Amino acid sequence: MIKRPGDRVTLEISAKSQPGKGPAALKWEVIFPSQKLDVDGRAEAGLAAAHAEKSLECKTRNQYSLNCTLSGGPKPIEDGTIAILHFKVRTEAEAGEAVFRIVMAEGTYLDPKPVPLHDTNAEVFIRR
Repeated sequence: MIKRPGDRVTLEISAKSQPGKGPAALKWEVIFPSQKLDVDGRAEAGLAAAHAEKSLECKTRNQYSLNCTLSGGPKPIEDGTIAILHFKVRTEAEAGEAVFRIVMAEGTYLDPKPVPLHDTNAEVFIRR
């Protein structure tokens, strides 16, 4: 994805589970390059989250990260988009790569023992 200063960036976060073993809740942290991107608006629950009747809450942890929790009700979260986050490229952002990192992801299943999940990345290329 190539963006310019002032452009909006949409980050869609998806989950995939073993068949029939979707989590009842998820939490994760999104780390982003705050020198290049600003949070732009509220996070939205994705289609998989909506089908599972989950609520999404993302809170600013510091200037470069968001803590997100997807929870509510006993239905498991099926594969698909769980969250949509919006950012804006800063007007003073230098050209180059902007990397999003999803870290400290954890799923909670009907068995209340948390299960750690794999970290992942996404990139945006900024042009001037």
